[in-house]
Amino acid sequence: MKADIITMHMINNYGSVLQTYATCEMFRMAQIEAEIVDYYPERLVGYGSLKQLYIDAKPFHKNTIKCIIVALINWPSYKLQNRVFRPFTKKYIPLSKRYESISELQKDPPKADIYCTGSDQVWNNYLDSKKQFDKAYFLNFGDSAIKRMSYAASFGRSDFNKEELKQIQKMLSKYEFVSVREESGLTVLKQANVDNGKCCLDPTFMIDKQIWLNMAESINEKDYILVYKLHEDSIASEVAIALGKKYNKKVIRISTALHRRIKGGKTILLPTVGQFISYITNATMVVTDSFHATALSINFNVPFYTVRWRMFNDRAESILNKVGLEKRLISTIEEAVQLQEKIDFESVNHKLDVERKISMKDFQMAIR
Repeated sequence: MKADIITMHMINNYGSVLQTYATCEMFRMAQIEAEIVDYYPERLVGYGSLKQLYIDAKPFHKNTIKCIIVALINWPSYKLQNRVFRPFTKKYIPLSKRYESISELQKDPPKADIYCTGSDQVWNNYLDSKKQFDKAYFLNFGDSAIKRMSYAASFGRSDFNKEELKQIQKMLSKYEFVSVREESGLTVLKQANVDNGKCCLDPTFMIDKQIWLNMAESINEKDYILVYKLHEDSIASEVAIALGKKYNKKVIRISTALHRRIKGGKTILLPTVGQFISYITNATMVVTDSFHATALSINFNVPFYTVRWRMFNDRAESILNKVGLEKRLISTIEEAVQLQEKIDFESVNHKLDVERKISMKDFQMAIR
């Protein structure tokens, strides 16, 4: 049996490639051959990549010239990132032939027994320049008789209008099983009259921790607070520096961009994916606005603070609520510095094990 999975595997982001690998591994653990649909939407190909950098800047820089400047500044880093993430993908992730449009997928769809929409913000139309849903991520290709499912897919938001909800309902009507990553995703499904939804753990929680440790690569740093932030306007760096002063620890920032550095700490530019895992697992503490850095910290029992950003906080809120760590989601430096309560990881691990069993049961039912 073979499953073809479509997700955002091509994003130059540690969380994206790790969740892609983990989703494949879940199918392989079930004795199902797994393949990632090598789909590159227009916004990630050639000029589209530069255009997307411009679009990504628009919510934060209303001035067109500033957006152009930001895109041009980020472009060299985007090209450099390929040298880190492409080798990992080539080594660990089985890919189909390459597709660059939904029409290509429809004309020559991958051969499989199961089509699966994987994790990440695959159903977030906010990411599209025209605010349209990408139908490829709703499995709008291939023979209608092929089983369709999702595992821990994410809408990334919950403020859809009536027309968007109608589209969601129509596109998901052909799915036999729908699972989302956040509790807010269940709310969206209910609003869209999709009544077979489940909320499952992100795939990075679902595979044995030893698998991640086997991927880890050696680093030289010890006794440090790690900051990893995706959004330059978040306060994650400032929180880490304040905690570094409080606990007398050095602060290390992992950066994926040449121009993004940390004042008062050390910047590590684009470590390999294996080194990224090691920086998380060996840290004294992690400060992040990244869902997957949060997930790895929880998984490896590393104390952490997750910093709220201006949007897309649902995924962090959902997992923190599940394991009783709501207080680790902070909005100010003061909250982090004043929080004295230590994490009871014994309790956290127990709750995670319960959620894993539920998620695995749902997954196994879906692939029958």
